[in-house]
Amino acid sequence: SLPVGAGSWAALILLGVFQLGVSYVLFTKGIRHVRALEASLISMIEPVLNPVWAWIVHGEVPSSFALAGGALILAATVAHSVAASGGMPRRGPGA
Repeated sequence: SLPVGAGSWAALILLGVFQLGVSYVLFTKGIRHVRALEASLISMIEPVLNPVWAWIVHGEVPSSFALAGGALILAATVAHSVAASGGMPRRGPGA
C-alpha cells in the first residue's frame, strides 16, 4: 500500500476541479455559439490530440503507429461530420 499525502490529494482535487470541471463548463457555454459541425469536430478532435499535447508538454514522443492512427481517426471524423452536415458550408453573399 502506498501512502498518499495531503499534497497528492490537493493535486488530485485541483486537477479534477480545474482541468475537468472548468473545461466542461466552458465547453458547454461555448458550444451554444458554434454550428453543429464545428461542435462535432471540436469534441471529437480533443481526445485524438492528447498524444500531441503529451509530446509538446512532456516530451513523450508518440510512435509512428500512434500518429498514423490519430491521423486516420481525425480524417474519418472530419469526413463523417461533413457528410452528416450535408457538406461544407458555403461562405458567400447571404451566407
